[in-house]
Amino acid sequence: MTRVRILLCVLLAITPTLGVSADELPWVFNAPRAEGYSISLLSVSPAPGTPLVAGSSLKFAVAVSYTLTIAKHGVIVLVFQDETNASAAPGRPQVHHEVSDSAGVASLAEQLTVPSTAKELRVFIPLVPDGLVNTSGELTIRYPITGAPQ
Repeated sequence: MTRVRILLCVLLAITPTLGVSADELPWVFNAPRAEGYSISLLSVSPAPGTPLVAGSSLKFAVAVSYTLTIAKHGVIVLVFQDETNASAAPGRPQVHHEVSDSAGVASLAEQLTVPSTAKELRVFIPLVPDGLVNTSGELTIRYPITGAPQ
């Protein structure tokens, strides 16, 4: 879990440095790829950019493909945050999937209540190889929230 906490701190630190406003970002994108590991989106439900209703509960399901040659083991994590980079699921353990193959496909799912005080939900999906503290190449999926304060 320490690695996941470190990852969350890294995500909080790098997200504001993207240099563009949220309005200019695509609904789904990868951060710059790293050497020796990568993660790509195969499918996600709900679809990126789908307006979510504040306070509603829904299931997020993703399928990703990955490559991992920099280490023999890694972890794929679902990280839910709002537009201020605050956790959208505080106090809950993060859903994760351990990987030990050099390439493969992984599916992750989480039931989540859409934050009622946020304008946007962001789902970060990093692949964290063993031994790395700072990672790159994570997937980011964005959703606007309706019924949220303006």
